Amino acid sequence: MQIKDGDYKLVEKILLGDGQFNSKQREFIDLNESKTIVAGPGAGKTTALAAKIALLLKNLSSSNSKEGVCIITHTNVAVNEINNVLNKAGVGNVNHPHFIGTIHEFFNRFCVIPFFKYKFKHNSLIIDKKHQSDFDYYITFLGRNYPWMSKPQFNGVKNAIAERIQDSELILDKENNTVDLFNSTNWDKFEKYKVKMLEAKYSRKKQGFLTHEDTFLFSSIFLLENRFKAVLRNRFKYVFLDEFQDTTPAGTELLEKLFGTEDNIYQKVGDPYQTITYNQPMPDIDEQQVFRLNITNRFGNEIAEHLNIIMPDANIQTYQWKRSISPVILLYKNEEEIYPEYKKIIKEYEKLDQTFNESSKEDKVLVLTRAWSSIVKKGVPYSEKKQVKLKSVNYILKSLIIDFIVKRIVLVEESLSEAKLWINNHHKLIQLNTILINVIKNGLTGTIKDELKKLINELLQEKGAVSINVRNNIFNQVEAIFFNRQASKAEKNTDDIFTIHSVKGETLRSALVVDFDDKPLTNILLHRYRVNDNENYLYTHHNLIYVAMSRVTHLFVFAMHIDVWSHKVKEKLETNWVIREPEVETAVN
Repeated sequence: MQIKDGDYKLVEKILLGDGQFNSKQREFIDLNESKTIVAGPGAGKTTALAAKIALLLKNLSSSNSKEGVCIITHTNVAVNEINNVLNKAGVGNVNHPHFIGTIHEFFNRFCVIPFFKYKFKHNSLIIDKKHQSDFDYYITFLGRNYPWMSKPQFNGVKNAIAERIQDSELILDKENNTVDLFNSTNWDKFEKYKVKMLEAKYSRKKQGFLTHEDTFLFSSIFLLENRFKAVLRNRFKYVFLDEFQDTTPAGTELLEKLFGTEDNIYQKVGDPYQTITYNQPMPDIDEQQVFRLNITNRFGNEIAEHLNIIMPDANIQTYQWKRSISPVILLYKNEEEIYPEYKKIIKEYEKLDQTFNESSKEDKVLVLTRAWSSIVKKGVPYSEKKQVKLKSVNYILKSLIIDFIVKRIVLVEESLSEAKLWINNHHKLIQLNTILINVIKNGLTGTIKDELKKLINELLQEKGAVSINVRNNIFNQVEAIFFNRQASKAEKNTDDIFTIHSVKGETLRSALVVDFDDKPLTNILLHRYRVNDNENYLYTHHNLIYVAMSRVTHLFVFAMHIDVWSHKVKEKLETNWVIREPEVETAVN
């Protein structure tokens, strides 16, 4: 792909203002072959990827190429970020023949829906975490196929088997290319009832009642036919998988089989060392196929040198001019000392370091489990509102509006499943995402309210439903969610304890990591600094301490119990860590 210098400078100006892409970012943008891009913390991965896609789409458009671009993101927030860049660059949103969306959206649209149309002659799908009515269906199925189970004295047996059907997993038998049932519950009588259990489970799926895991199962079945694979490979020449470490193994394997060909350019972008979902394996990395985007703009060498000890393979590089504060080991005797001492450290550095003092980023206490919150602040439980933190405001607003539209469409004799399927696959959802981003940034102004009303009415009119005006209660609900968000932001100074999992992807001014109970993070730290030889720890814990430290721009504090502070530990850590020892009490005569 030949990038015109004018286009490159335009996109660079839009994204970076007076700044410039660094050498690694520029190399990634120009990279035109299948690679795994390992992007370190603060390396500008999202910015560089958005620039790359904008320039690629501009190039394809100007050359009238029919080659498609497929961008698979981990969240809809990333979809919005990329589309915003494309709009600013004059490219517009990603539209046909290109695609942008989550991995489930991709496979549902291009594999699952076509499969149901082709195989079962319908596409009335309801995809959810689970369906409450499944159990009743299996009860009815068992009663019909085993008449003896219809007798009242066998209700317990029937219910137990129905639960086994519900909990057992449908799988693809790759040797025979057939659907099979896995004994997920390890039931000793599984083989006796397996044939009918499989029949019940599969017949329910054929009706269109699917779970999110079924997306990959039915996509795998659909793609058994080479002609279907060929269609997708020919349509999408360029494929980008964002945050590949967070993609499920089933999804990753399916994408690899589909687009891992000589004729496709398939680039996986992310950071495998930030795989922190329990029970999800670290993705396999072929070093021969890796490109490292590893120059960070987030912190200086004071942080990077320790990250490279904790995770040597990350090989994080920094700018010489970028400065952080040497990380701190906060030694403590009693847990209640930790939090006030951390606040005291922050105040001291605010006086000593002007850039730290002027930073608008947050300071957070990071815990491994929610239960540790009441140890850090005695008797104060982990705030329940953080449970919805991972669900973005954009997602909440989008769900609210989609549900509103679906309910009005159903009133004009549209089935619920068909209405949901239609709206969730509508191309105008991209426009809805853009409007909602503006709501989050600016509030529900009169102009934005008119834009939202216009879009909702276009969708309603398309299905013959009655239009709405700006006095409709849906706008009051949108406004309430926006104001609740503002109120939550105002509470941030008093509620500053978060799990490490919840801050992944964030940038903080400082972070305090505490480590209680069996002290798994302390053990990893001591191993990485060669204090001990114990490598018997979970890779997720190893990655969590890497994630925690890599969030900060300036200051990282690790709380360590004084009992751990042996002469050997001191010898290994005191060179490059600032050691904060507890104040010695002076005896009073």
